[in-house]
Amino acid sequence: MWNSESGYGWLAKALHWLVALLMVGMSVLGFIFADMPRGDEKTELLALHASFGLLLLAFMVVRLGVRMKGARPRPLDPSATRLNALAHSVHMVLYLGIFLVIAAGMLTLMTVGWDVPFFGLFALPTPFERDMALHHLFEEIHVYGWWGLAGLVGLHLVGAMYHAFVLKDGTLRRMAREKSEG
Repeated sequence: MWNSESGYGWLAKALHWLVALLMVGMSVLGFIFADMPRGDEKTELLALHASFGLLLLAFMVVRLGVRMKGARPRPLDPSATRLNALAHSVHMVLYLGIFLVIAAGMLTLMTVGWDVPFFGLFALPTPFERDMALHHLFEEIHVYGWWGLAGLVGLHLVGAMYHAFVLKDGTLRRMAREKSEG
């Protein structure tokens, strides 16, 4: 279940792929409703996007806890210090970026006086009065933060493909298969 020096546990792997799927799905939803005219359909899609955002936040908090609790798998090539430092930096900035984009999205809703819904089960109440200047600021942070995050995800994917097809060092397999013992 937990990470070890030899590999990632099943929980870390599951959270990795759940977060990836949620981010893709939320991105698609965001692009769909971004240019829609105001109305019930757009509001429903926005509520769904926000609900998935809260779910993503919950998964990221658990993921961060899993990362902090256990050991970090050791690099497959400890001598590749620059590459390992780059990978670590990209992961840290990905985490920060995901939290930033989620927070900015929630604040985008809250600053127009909306509560943040969670699939109709409950809603996080807004502590803010309607403030369109703040709304636009957080909306810009959310949108441009997403584009930055998309670039980082692209870098992450390029790194994974580099490991899989150029270095052929098993890095990609560590996030996809059972953890090896030892």
